Amino acid sequence: MMKKVAIYTRISTDGQTIEQQIDSCKKYCELKGLEITEIISETGSGKDILSRPKFQELWNRLRTHGFDGVIVFRIDRLGRNVRDMVMFFDEMQSEGIQVHSVNENLDINNPIGKAVINILITMAQLEREQISLATKQRLQALKKMGKTLGRPKGSKDKHQRRKSGYHRRWDKKNEVKKQSLRMKQVNKGGVKNPVLSKDIGLESK
Repeated sequence: MMKKVAIYTRISTDGQTIEQQIDSCKKYCELKGLEITEIISETGSGKDILSRPKFQELWNRLRTHGFDGVIVFRIDRLGRNVRDMVMFFDEMQSEGIQVHSVNENLDINNPIGKAVINILITMAQLEREQISLATKQRLQALKKMGKTLGRPKGSKDKHQRRKSGYHRRWDKKNEVKKQSLRMKQVNKGGVKNPVLSKDIGLESK
């Protein structure tokens, strides 16, 4: 009997594409004779399963045997947190649910596969922590060099911005208005209002 499986794919940011993962998983299922019943995809960090509602939905449906197994492109697509993933794989193994990784070509339902998966998860978490540390170090180095970090100051900042640019724009706007009034008065044949004449620079001498 053909086993029914779900494909789970994940990307970390919106700038990445998910089609490659789906295509590879589909080809793997065709090769292994697995029936795809659903494709579950989401965008989110692999460090926290609580921030990924689609993964939680997948986990709950696997618990109730909604699928016979799950197919992923790489093990780290499931997650990069060792504690969460060990708990996930232990439960899947105890329930007899298959977890297939296309890239690593592993089966968690044997001791060697489980040991290799634990190593891969540990390395994935280490990689994530190293990237985070390197990012923090670069930001600290830029700060020491005097570089301004963060968003530009705006209306919600505590410190007021310089007003010189605002005043220049206001003066330019007023000058345009005065020139427009001057042209209108000239076209009418003169200015009769002395106050208006003084304001737009046409005061009689």
